[in-house]
Formats: sequence, C-alpha cells, structure tokens
Amino acid sequence: MCPICTVGVAVCLGLSRWLRVDDAISGLWIGAFILALSYWTNQWLFRKKEKKPLLALIFILILYLVLTFLPLYQAKIITAYSKTILGINNLIFGVGLGIILTAIMVLIEKLVRKNRGGKALFPYQKIVLPILPLLFASFIIYVKFCR
Repeated sequence: MCPICTVGVAVCLGLSRWLRVDDAISGLWIGAFILALSYWTNQWLFRKKEKKPLLALIFILILYLVLTFLPLYQAKIITAYSKTILGINNLIFGVGLGIILTAIMVLIEKLVRKNRGGKALFPYQKIVLPILPLLFASFIIYVKFCR
C-alpha cells in the first residue's frame, strides 16, 4: 500500500458520490482507503520500532472507522431506510468487504515476495494485487445488486 495509491483512491472516492456510484461499490474503496490510512498512520507512529504493534493497527483502524461513519450517520447518508445487501447497509457492507479483501491481498502479496526472496512476481505487483480483487468485487456487486 503505497502513499500515492492511497491518495489516488481518495480522489476517486470524491468523484464516486458525484457520479452517483452505488454505496456498496464506493464502500469497497472506502474500506481499502481506511485500511491503507490505518497502515500508514501505524507506520508513522511507530517509525522507530522494527516491529509495529498489531494491536495499535487495530485500534487505529477502529478509530478511522468511527471517524468515517459518525459524520455519514449524522449527515443521514447511513439510515435505517438505506438500501441493504444481506440485511446490512450497502455502505457498511462495502467498507467491511473492502477492508477484508485488501487485507487478504496485502498478506498474499507479502507472502509472494517472501517466497521469491523479496522480488516481485511481476512489475507493480504491490499495486495490482490489492486493486484487482476490488475491481472484481465492484463488478460483481454492480451485476448482482445494482442493476
């Protein structure tokens, strides 16, 4: 998760509301953005430590989730009458799925690098592996729930 990718996702999220992209699809990318932001905050807070504490990362992630959802709830973007997927608000569903997919793919990317002696399998692997499942999930959600 590079800082440039994080900024790119943030810019695209700003456009998604304006383009009227479904909340579930926007939520996928918001989840990935929140996870990346949590990761970079954790890296910055513990920059002098060799091993970063996982508990701190989880706390930072929860803090960013609260700071994200509280204004959305107050602005009535998240309501009891919003569209749902599997009984969960579209935006909340998307954010949860985005966090899970991104975390899994970041771990897979690190595993691939570790097994290849620190070398990537293909150019831009660190960017492509986390983004491909988000694109695929966006397409699936669009086809299944948004048409």
